[in-house]
Amino acid sequence: MKFLKYALIVLFSIGMMSCGSSGGDDKEDTVDPTVTIASPTTSTVVTAGSNLSVNFTATDNVALASYTVTVSYTGVKSAKTVEEFSFNSLSDTDAAGNAVPAISGVSKVISFNIATPDNAKPGAYKFSVTVKDTAGKSVSKDIAFEIQ
Repeated sequence: MKFLKYALIVLFSIGMMSCGSSGGDDKEDTVDPTVTIASPTTSTVVTAGSNLSVNFTATDNVALASYTVTVSYTGVKSAKTVEEFSFNSLSDTDAAGNAVPAISGVSKVISFNIATPDNAKPGAYKFSVTVKDTAGKSVSKDIAFEIQ
């Protein structure tokens, strides 16, 4: 009878341990994601009405969740009514009218073109990428470029 009692205790204990974590395979997300911008660069000059080439690599130790690309005018503001071109990947489409590429996994290269309007105000612009991982950690990088 004692043997049966100890056998049941051992089986119960093994059952309880198997209901816990998956044996240490789960990774704790302690590292911020990274982003490396290949294009545009600080020497990029785009003619108004042409496409701005976007290329960056996002990585994370566990899993990428999302990214946002923005382009905004940073030159001297004036009262003129010339359009100050801006872009936001959450609401705008690529140069071909398609949704911007999705992101997932632990490493992803994102490439697409952004159409600049013919009447974009010439001057300095800021290209920004913000990448978030599934734990909510984020990183941002900016690059200045020019529209003529």
